[in-house]
Amino acid sequence: MLNIKPDTEVSSAQAEADIDAYLALRAIPGYTPHNAEHSIAAADAAYNELRSAEEDVVLAENALAAARDAVMDARRALRNVMIGAKNEIRVIYGLNSNELASLGIKKKSDHARHASPVRKSATTPDAG
Repeated sequence: MLNIKPDTEVSSAQAEADIDAYLALRAIPGYTPHNAEHSIAAADAAYNELRSAEEDVVLAENALAAARDAVMDARRALRNVMIGAKNEIRVIYGLNSNELASLGIKKKSDHARHASPVRKSATTPDAG
């Protein structure tokens, strides 16, 4: 019979307290429970299962971090190649080429022309 429901979440603080209690239980001489499910052997098995599961989590997190690093390295490599290729297209085909536009870069001729700002005349009286 279970002492807690199967869907009960155990916090890390509760788990640490259980580990401390487990270690203390192992130090009690002559402990012989009436129920074998509460024996030191059962506690050893549960503790070892916990440590194994925690190790699996660490290994999975390390694998995830390595996979993320590999993705970032691949993104950098592609970015480096594409920046170089865009510069090559600019040099080979020119700043107004359709080839440049096909890479998602505006042609120089498509950029809006900025008019000079209107200057105030020196003879305009202040409306003050």
